[in-house]
Amino acid sequence: MRKVDPIMKIQKLTKLSPNQLKRVEKLIRDCKDYEPVTLTPSLTNEMNYSRELPCFYLLTDQGEVLSFLSLFLPDPSYGEAIAFTHPMARRRGFFKRLWDEALNELIDIIEDMELLFVTDGNSPEALAALEAMDGEYQYTEYILEKKTARDSGPIAEDSGLPAMSLQKADVSSQEDFSRVCSLHEEIFYDGQTGTLKFTQEAFRSPDTSTYYIQNKDRCIGLCHLTLSQGSAYLYGFGILPALQNQGYGRAALRLLYASLPEGTDRLWLQVSSLNEPAFSLYTSEGFQVRSKLDYYY
Repeated sequence: MRKVDPIMKIQKLTKLSPNQLKRVEKLIRDCKDYEPVTLTPSLTNEMNYSRELPCFYLLTDQGEVLSFLSLFLPDPSYGEAIAFTHPMARRRGFFKRLWDEALNELIDIIEDMELLFVTDGNSPEALAALEAMDGEYQYTEYILEKKTARDSGPIAEDSGLPAMSLQKADVSSQEDFSRVCSLHEEIFYDGQTGTLKFTQEAFRSPDTSTYYIQNKDRCIGLCHLTLSQGSAYLYGFGILPALQNQGYGRAALRLLYASLPEGTDRLWLQVSSLNEPAFSLYTSEGFQVRSKLDYYY
């Protein structure tokens, strides 16, 4: 890498041009070749609550991207940041310069926003930078996998668990959209803006199906299932608060196993370390931790 010019350029962008995207992707590849990081930053602003806010910060020298910061801002109260700095350009304060630039840009809303920095723990230099900036660990998100999801033991009807069924939501129906939003907000306590964004993305994805979780003739929960190349990704899976810890979640999970299409050989999901009952449920059903994301404030 060329010697770094002491006067470098910081760009604040709402979207990346094709050329900028190419250079950022090269930086990410260089970082992943240097150490086993698994993070993938958002490279689009489509999921952000405002497309007018700069969410990409690039520190460049003679056109080469030395450091990159991406902000995921799904609603005004919450945001996530992921950054990459070229291995040969580290320990020079580049990440802090981008971080300070982002905080300055968000100064009008930052007091009401929980903005967290995300790392997978595989970069000692990233952890050292966070420590130098007095970053405080908040929680971990675990990415879990269960292979041969069909081989999950007896389904609910044969195991003494509540009898369950799945009803697929009609993504073309405004009534179903409103119903899913209402259930999501009741189960996960998300704000209206976050709930709308989340549900819109699920309904728009051609590879994703949304299901109502039924016990006899009543709807008691919700989930989304994305299928891709022999794998299934389960998210937004939850039971109404008043019915939790009564076996409905386990019964629904086993029914989902049995309902996966032929050729699906693994099921993925993500769970927070703050949600101990859910983590215990998934691991007791054979899910194993494959990677993790640590969140710092």
